[in-house]
This record gives sequence, C-alpha cells and structure tokens, in this order.
Amino acid sequence: MKIALVQLNPIVGDLKGNASKIIEFIEKAKALSCDLVVFPELSLMGYPPQGLLKLKDFVRDSQAALQQITGHTDGIGVLLGTALRDDENGLYNAALLIENRRVIGYTAKRKLRVLGSFDEACCFEPFCGTNSLVFRGHRLAVAVGDDVCSDVQCGDVDFIINISAAPYRYGQFKRHNDILARTAKKIGVPLVYVNQVGGNDDLVFAGTSRVFNEQGQCVVQAQPFVEELAVFDSNDVGCSLPCPDEDISWMYKALVLGVRDYFSKNGFKKAVLGLSGGVDSALVACIMADALGEENVLGVYMPSRYSSDHSKQDAQALAENLGIKYRVIPIEDIFKEYLKVFNGLPSPVGDVAEENVQARIRGNLLMFISNREGRVLVSTSNRSEASVGYTTIYGDMCGGLAPIADIPKTVVYDICGYINRDGEVIPHNTLIKPPSAELRPDQKDEDSLPPYDVLDAVLSMYIDDGLSVDEIVDRGYDRSLVCKILNMVQRSEYKRRQAPLAIRVFSPMEKIVRNPVVHGYRWE
Repeated sequence: MKIALVQLNPIVGDLKGNASKIIEFIEKAKALSCDLVVFPELSLMGYPPQGLLKLKDFVRDSQAALQQITGHTDGIGVLLGTALRDDENGLYNAALLIENRRVIGYTAKRKLRVLGSFDEACCFEPFCGTNSLVFRGHRLAVAVGDDVCSDVQCGDVDFIINISAAPYRYGQFKRHNDILARTAKKIGVPLVYVNQVGGNDDLVFAGTSRVFNEQGQCVVQAQPFVEELAVFDSNDVGCSLPCPDEDISWMYKALVLGVRDYFSKNGFKKAVLGLSGGVDSALVACIMADALGEENVLGVYMPSRYSSDHSKQDAQALAENLGIKYRVIPIEDIFKEYLKVFNGLPSPVGDVAEENVQARIRGNLLMFISNREGRVLVSTSNRSEASVGYTTIYGDMCGGLAPIADIPKTVVYDICGYINRDGEVIPHNTLIKPPSAELRPDQKDEDSLPPYDVLDAVLSMYIDDGLSVDEIVDRGYDRSLVCKILNMVQRSEYKRRQAPLAIRVFSPMEKIVRNPVVHGYRWE
C-alpha cells in the first residue's frame, strides 16, 4: 500500500481554508498514485480549537467543510482528524476513514489530555470503541493523539497509524522517536506517524512525521518545521534512516516558526521592539527578522542618563548586521519631567519607582509607534526574569507577543551562539558583558538576582522536574536561596497573568500551572 503523510499547518478555526488545503493535498496524493492519505489530529479544525468546540455554529460548520472534503475522495482513501458528533455519547476527537465520497469507518481518542489552557475532557468524550479499521483489505490500528503505546495492542493488524497534534518541546525528539520505534518492533508491523506542523497561539508543532518498518527502523522522515507531503510505499523496502540530531537550531527554528505563524495567521505584517544593546533584545530582533523579513522589523533604542555608550553601539551594530530599521529616541527629557512632578526637583531619589518609570516611558513610546505605524510590539522578557518577576509591568512587559518568555537566560546565550555560528550577527560585546537593566548607576542583574546559571538550575528543577525544596537542597543548593527564588516565583504570579503570549518550546506544557494570585503559602 502507498500512503501519503501530510503534516499540515492549519489555522485554528479556519474551516474553509483548512478544507481547501486538505483537498489540495488529497489531489497531490492522487497524482502520486497513493492509496491512502493521512492527515494529523483535528486537522480540519486546527489544534487546539479550545472554546470554539463549545460553539454549536462552529461544530455545525465543520460538518459542511467535511462534506466538501468528502466530495474529493473518489479513488483514494483519506484518514482525517476532525471532531465527530455522536448523538448518544457527545463529541469525539476522531479519525474518519473516507473513500469514494463516504465515511467507511472511524475511531477516536481514548486518553484525553490537558494542554496548557486546553482541557480536552471539557470538550470531548473519551472513546471506548475499537481502534481497528479496514481499508482495501488491510487492517489498520489507528491511534489518535500521542498515546500510541497504550492505544495499540498486539493483534492481527497490517499497519499502525498514529495521527497526532503533539506540541514541540526541546530535547524530547529522541525519546519520542524511540517510543515509536519500539512500538513498531513490538507489534511487528509498519507504524505511520503523522503530526501537525506550525504555530498556533503559544504552541509550536514540529511535524517530523515518519514511518517505521516492522523492525523498528525509520524508513520515511519528513522535515521538521515544514509543511509537506511524504510518501511511504509498503512494497518498497527502503533504506533505514538515522535519527535526526536535535540540537539548538531546532529551538531557534521553532521560535521563528511560532512568531511567523502568529503574525501571518493574524494578518499582521510589521513588528517593533525595544533594542537595549542586551542579549535578550538581540535574540528577539534576530527571530523577528528571520520570521518577518528585515524590512518589516523596527528596533528602537531609547537611552536614559544611565545608558552606557557600549549599549548604544551594540544596539546600532546589531540593527546594521540584521538590516532592520533602526531609530533612536532619548527618554532623558521625559524622565526629568517625571522627576520634577514627583520629586519637586529634576534630581533623582534613586528608588525602584524611578527605575520602573523609565521602563514605562519606553513602553509608552513603543506602544505609540505600534498604534501609529501599525506594528505589533514584541516583548523581550526571558523565562528567568518572567518567572521571578524581574520585569516591569506596563513597561518592558508591554506587547502582543513575548517570543522568548519561555527561554531561560542561559539558553538565550546558547541560541545566540548558534546565530553567530558563521560570523558575528550579534555583537561580541553583547554576549560577554554582565547583564544589566541600566535603570540606575552601574546596575547589574546580579544585584537583585542570583547568578543566572544558579537561578536557571533551580527554576528548572522546580518548573520542569517538579522537585520539592528538600530535593533541590539535596542536590547541593543553599536552602535559603532556594526558598527565596521559589517565593519570588509565587509573588510574581500577578505579573505573569498580565504578560503577553509566550512561544512555548522549552517548558513542559503539562506542568505549566496557575497558582492563586492571592495566597499565603511561603517556603522557609
């Protein structure tokens, strides 16, 4: 059997657009003489559809879009992920098998998951029926979602087909690849895995659709982060393909794709960001230039009395290296007016209010440019700062998107090293100088925070691994420091609730939980 794997990049809720794209790929599969074309989980609706599934009109309209697709299935089988209404049991996250203009079978997702703010169990019913479908005499074990191991049991099947919408998380590719390979080898039949690609809200999907033969060897491998059609012919033995090496370039490509799709799917074209001469704004500028094109990105340097000469030089050099638009707007005169109003004199008191007002002046200037010039403002906060609240609400937190708010500071430097792999794009001085917000004389981030390597290690153990204070301390960290960091995380929940959308490619989505804004629990 000849099977086409389509790792689709849908727009959530764009039923007509997604249906047209699905039909286009069906026609391509027909031209390649494929017997069956397989699409990802919920590909007609886009994943995750979230509250759209609660709209009766949306579910009704999805059926009309499905009928349009069905009309293009003469002579070819289509395995399509979509929602299916069962009058007796409710709504299923289903895989429909369609041929010759009619649905000839279906199965649905058994194990529903919570993915960030999308709780599948609030929208779908778990499926209790069979996952076995028959197509042209071939027995197919079809699993919907990423729990293929528990969905597929040893039995009399010819192919395993897993349709998925699994978000990308850096560092997990090999583990998942090994699971699929072991499953194919255990059952002793080819396993076809088809995953969604593209960015939807804060999630990025890598695609990486692939096929494993009965020995567990990969014989078809689609590209990561690219919408495409790949073909598997079960009559062709094929060559075993090595497991791709997932390195830091994958994270960068995921961030670029997430930003590009956020803009394109919303109809946005241009961006503005504050350039400080620091590493975070440098990385965001690189991502924006790659995602939107250099001509659509504006970087604004806004010096105050505390800004260093090297920051101005680094910001300008970065803009020139990237070819983005660059503007300088000093904030000193505006800052003086604030000091006159609140101090009675143009001289500073030196408190945190004066530090924060500089960030808020910059945020207001950037929002003015955003409104007047039709540019989306992007924030440059990273995960380390956002986690402990080392950000200014209504200041550097302003924006419609925060591309690196899920990236730890130490990893920011790793990605910058990748960007500079073939030559200096980000100025060398940006990468070696001590991080500073430059909001008071000789300020350094480590005046307020632990060294970033320590901070990121503790945050990773807490956020990513779910360790307790005692477990973190047992790994060699000072208890008072650990408690201080975790309490900072708790106290800054109110800021994170008001933060722009972050592109999530590092933190485990299943462990991103909301704490109460008002609560009394503290570590001691």
